[in-house]
Amino acid sequence: EGGRTSSPVFVAVMLSLFVAISVSLNARARLGTAVVRGLSRNAGAVMVVGAADIVGEVDNWRPEGGHGTGNRFMPLDTVAMGPGPMLMAIAGLYPGLTAAELRAPQPLPFAPAGGWNYHRLLADGVPTGFVALPGNELVAEHPDTVAVVCDGTSLGVEFADGASHECLALIDRSDEAVANPGLLDPRQFYALSDAAGRVHIRWSDGVPEGWTVQGRLIFTQLPHVKKPGSGGGFAEMDDDFEF
Repeated sequence: EGGRTSSPVFVAVMLSLFVAISVSLNARARLGTAVVRGLSRNAGAVMVVGAADIVGEVDNWRPEGGHGTGNRFMPLDTVAMGPGPMLMAIAGLYPGLTAAELRAPQPLPFAPAGGWNYHRLLADGVPTGFVALPGNELVAEHPDTVAVVCDGTSLGVEFADGASHECLALIDRSDEAVANPGLLDPRQFYALSDAAGRVHIRWSDGVPEGWTVQGRLIFTQLPHVKKPGSGGGFAEMDDDFEF
């Protein structure tokens, strides 16, 4: 009457249930390890699932001395999701550029958004060379664009220091007005060639007789020029200070 003892049948049932649960948990842990290994090798992603005793197997795919081993992590930087730096073919110098020179270069393909391209530049590829510019969505929409190195005064551009500097006119040679001069927009600037083949970068109410549209100016890239005397030691007094 004082104390009750468990029946042998009840003890046997509980023991069998405990064994079944243990086997199930071990199987799930092994399955979780396989999932981790698979994700690591195929997708480069690591997702720890299951029991704590499988965590040590997550790093098996990493090479010795690599990122994430030995509690050491490489400095990493991800490219922004947008146009990457652009390597632009240079058509020539302006003034003095000819229509044939403007048409000659073969532009390099732009990198995909968030990535980059590899280029092997050959000596005879573009004799006039290339120039690297920051990525720009407007330029990326016009892959047949070339750069023309211009004297700023030849375009009517003024600089803060009162001097003339080189700038880059980016000309889209695939503009619709090239094939159909009637589509020329008088509010835009174009690369027009005269009867002698000389290029003029300008706006025009129409295409003069005997002239040809070679491309439309997307924009002119200017260098950073500081105004003389600006910046007296206090950033707030600098013309280039941004609030």
